[in-house]
Amino acid sequence: MKMFAPLFLLLAVLSAVCADSATASKPNIVLVLADDLGYGDLGCHGNRQVKTPHLDAFAHEAVELTNFHVSPVCSPTRASLMTGRYNFRTGVCDVFGKATVMDSSEVTVAEALKQAGYATGIFGKWHLGDDGEHAPNAQGFDESLVHRGPAMRKYFDPDLLHNGTPVKRTGYCMDIFTDAAIEFVKKNRAKPFFVYLPANLIHTPLQVASELAAEFDALGLSDNTQKIHGMIRSVDNNFGKLRATLKELELEGDTLLIFTSDNGPCSGSKPVDRHMAGLHGLKGTVYENGIRVPCFMRWPMGFKSPAKLTRLAAHIDAMPTILEACGLPAAPKVDGRSLLPLLRNPSAQWPDRRLFFQWDSGQQPRRGHAFTVLTEKWKLVQPCGMDAPNQQHIRDRYAELCRLQGRGERSIEGALRYELYDIAADPGETKDLAGKHPDIVEQMKTEYNRWFTEVAARWQTEPK
Repeated sequence: MKMFAPLFLLLAVLSAVCADSATASKPNIVLVLADDLGYGDLGCHGNRQVKTPHLDAFAHEAVELTNFHVSPVCSPTRASLMTGRYNFRTGVCDVFGKATVMDSSEVTVAEALKQAGYATGIFGKWHLGDDGEHAPNAQGFDESLVHRGPAMRKYFDPDLLHNGTPVKRTGYCMDIFTDAAIEFVKKNRAKPFFVYLPANLIHTPLQVASELAAEFDALGLSDNTQKIHGMIRSVDNNFGKLRATLKELELEGDTLLIFTSDNGPCSGSKPVDRHMAGLHGLKGTVYENGIRVPCFMRWPMGFKSPAKLTRLAAHIDAMPTILEACGLPAAPKVDGRSLLPLLRNPSAQWPDRRLFFQWDSGQQPRRGHAFTVLTEKWKLVQPCGMDAPNQQHIRDRYAELCRLQGRGERSIEGALRYELYDIAADPGETKDLAGKHPDIVEQMKTEYNRWFTEVAARWQTEPK
C-alpha cells in the first residue's frame, strides 16, 4: 500500500489542479446596467454634486473603458448586449411596439451560459418582448423578475412578472431587484452564475424616496435634477450592497463584474443643471453624450486592475468578452469583439475599427436617418434624418438639444448635412471639419451605406 501512496497523492493533486482550472475557466458573471445614466452622472467623472461612493470606488479598482459606446436608446442597446450583434439584425430598432421585440431565434449570452452549466437570472428591465415566446425565460434565463414594457410607471410597490407570472412586490423597485439578485447569488453560489441586473433607474418618471432626494437640498438644483441625483444614489447604494455580498461570500475574486449604462441622459429629465462632462448631446441623439457611457469591468482572477482602456469599444463586445472569459467558443455571426486581450493588456495591439449607431424613432430602420460612423479618430454624424423638416417632434427635440447644450438657436435645416469631428482631439464635438475633409466624409458615408444594407436586410427597407 505504501508504494501506491505517492501515486495516489499525485493523482489527488492533479485532480485538485484540474478542478481549480475548471472553476477558473468559469467565472461568475454579474452585469449591472443602469438606465439613462450619462457619462457625467458619476463623481469619478468630475460630477461634484452627486454621491456615488460605491461606483467611484469600483471605478478606481476596475478597468475603466473610457471609450465605450452604446445605442442612443434603451431596447437597441439591450438587444446588442444580449447578442453581440447590431440591433437591426435582431429585429429591434425602437423603444415601443413590435420594434422592441427581439427575434426569438437570436442566441443570447444567457442561453450560451445556461448551456454551459450556469445558473442565469435577470432582475429589472428586459424591454425585448413580454409575451411567452420572447420573455427572458424563453431567452435563457432560469430566474426572471422584471417589469413589463419600456418603463415602469409605479416605482414603489410595483407590479412585476416573476417567471412570467404577475406578482406585486413591496418596496422601492431598485431595492426589490437588487435584493432578488442577491438571493439568487446566495442560492447558486456553489455553481457558476450569471446575474443580469438591468435597473430601470434613472429612467423617467422621476420617482425616488424623499430622503434620498433630500440629500441634495443644499445644492440649489432644479427639482428634477435633485430627484435624478436621488435615483443615482439608489443605484449606487444597491451596487454597493451587491458587491458587498460578493465579498462576504468570497466570490468577488472569480467574478467578472461589469457596470455600464444603456444610453446618455434623457431630455425629458430637463437636465439644465446636470453635469455633462464636456460632452454634447442627449439620449436619442448620436452625439457623444447620447452614446458614450460609463463602463467598468473587474475580474481579479482574470486580469489586473486598476487600469484605463482607451480603445474604442461598444455594447456588441459584451457577449464575446463574457464568453471568452468563461472559456466558451465565440457565438456565431456576432458583430462584436472580445475585449479580453485588451483587458489583460490595455497596450496590446488592437486594429482600428468602425462602429455604427443609429436611431430615428421609426418602427423600422430608415437609411440615412440620425446615424454615426465612429473610429478611433473620426466621427461622421448625420444628426436628425434627412426628412426632419417634415417631422415636428424631431425639430422640437433638436431645438431643445441646442438650447440645453448652450449652443444657441440653431435651425434644423442647418443640421441636414453631414458633420465630421476629430473625435480623438475634440470629444465635445465642437469643431465640424466636414468642409475640410470631404474625402473622409464620402468614405464614411459609403461605409455606412454598406453597413446599413447588410444589417437592415431583414426589414426590406427602401431601395439600396
